[in-house]
Amino acid sequence: EEQFLESIIKGERFFKKYKKIIISTIIVLIVAGVSYSVMDFLNNKRLNESNKAYLSLKANPNDKKALEILKSKNERLYNFYRFEVAIKNSDKAVLKELSSYNKDPVISDLSSYEFASLEGKTPKKSILLGGFVNLQNGYNKLKEDKITEARVEFAKINLNSPLKNVANSLEHYQGKSKKGNK
Repeated sequence: EEQFLESIIKGERFFKKYKKIIISTIIVLIVAGVSYSVMDFLNNKRLNESNKAYLSLKANPNDKKALEILKSKNERLYNFYRFEVAIKNSDKAVLKELSSYNKDPVISDLSSYEFASLEGKTPKKSILLGGFVNLQNGYNKLKEDKITEARVEFAKINLNSPLKNVANSLEHYQGKSKKGNK
């Protein structure tokens, strides 16, 4: 009993000494937990609203209200929708605008590629589509009977890229069928 009372007294002294720190730590943890829960709830609500707006636009592309909701709630999905519609309608103006969209490199790269394709130009080098652009450039060189230049383009494709096998097949086939060498 004596040791028990002694430990209670020590605990009481410790609590009195660090009372403010203990209470403020508990309050901070409670506020952080509540804040996290509220932010998570609001994010889920925003995502659900934007997904409903996107599905509404897929069903009815003329729904202006859904377009505004999508634009205000999820800018990335909004630009993806614009990209999707621009490809469907071959809208060069929207693709050009989206190609300079700096907030999302995926949409920017895809838009740049599609815009260049619609213009009949060679797409610029891109981070995401680099291997594909090199494959396309190499294939165009092969069609022009520029085997050496095509090999240079094919060599730019990363060795661990799935496109490397396609490039090797094109290089091998064209080299044997057109020039008689590899």
